[in-house]
Amino acid sequence: MNNRQILSLTWCVCFAFVACQEPAGARLPMVNLDASSAELGSLALSASGGEASGHADVHGTEVQNVKDETYSFTAVPTGAAPLAAGQVEVHLLRFTGEEVFVHAEVTCLSIVGNDAWIGSRISRFVQNRQEVPERTGRPMIFRARDVGEGEGAVDLASLVFFLAPGGDELAHCNTRPDFPILRESVTGNIQVKN
Repeated sequence: MNNRQILSLTWCVCFAFVACQEPAGARLPMVNLDASSAELGSLALSASGGEASGHADVHGTEVQNVKDETYSFTAVPTGAAPLAAGQVEVHLLRFTGEEVFVHAEVTCLSIVGNDAWIGSRISRFVQNRQEVPERTGRPMIFRARDVGEGEGAVDLASLVFFLAPGGDELAHCNTRPDFPILRESVTGNIQVKN
């Protein structure tokens, strides 16, 4: 056997083991078998452990109808990846003038390098000081990037994104898409630890 065949066989065995450990319906990350063994090792390690927390202050656009959005969050794993626990507090101001406050419970977390994908379920939604109970239980997703410390380091964060009823925030953590779009966080500090 050549090195490529050995590497392929090793990854088949590893992913078969991980598949047995994943909750039903969870999706495994796609692996590029042309990647170096160091890159593949990094991918395997990223599927477990890590935590993320911080504060983001981002500006949206009229298309999203989000003028300013700030949120604070904590997310820590609770066992089998990507399951996690934590809290998210969001305050946003829409271009149309509405003010929205959201509290959500973190349900999943996935980390690759210094990027974090976080899913949650809304436990409280208040718009213009009025409770909106029909939003309770709906999924909400976002992602963040820890750029590092020091002068000139500006962390990145997305706007929070509200999924439709029946949406699956776990798919966001499992597939780690380039969505929602990352933006500069004007103030605050994001910590992603792998």
